[in-house]
Amino acid sequence: MTDKEFINKWTSTLSEVEEITLPGKTLVIGEEFFGDFEVLTADGNAIMQVSSQNKAKYLVYASRFKLTSVKIPTDEMQLKSVITKYESCLDAIIKEIEADYKKIFPGEKRSNNFVNEIFRILNLNRY
Repeated sequence: MTDKEFINKWTSTLSEVEEITLPGKTLVIGEEFFGDFEVLTADGNAIMQVSSQNKAKYLVYASRFKLTSVKIPTDEMQLKSVITKYESCLDAIIKEIEADYKKIFPGEKRSNNFVNEIFRILNLNRY
């Protein structure tokens, strides 16, 4: 494989995205219907149905910024990898908050309430 072929392979792979129009609102995952997942606005209006839970999660996570469009990988393995990495970061944040909570409030058992409130303020979701 030549240098140029290698570069073309990766630019081609990484440019395989689909652009999806969003309502500019926070989104949530709704119900699953025969393998498709419903994506709703936070106030319950249906926006679309998507073919995978990873795609639904990607759209919900991207809606944190209230975008009107988003580019999403078309390759399911690449999409899953992005979701896994993002959720891993969220899990690390949760652990840090909980550890700090235990230091500041020893013996208290309300760390979940604090994590939820911090995530709510920052418009973060973890599915």
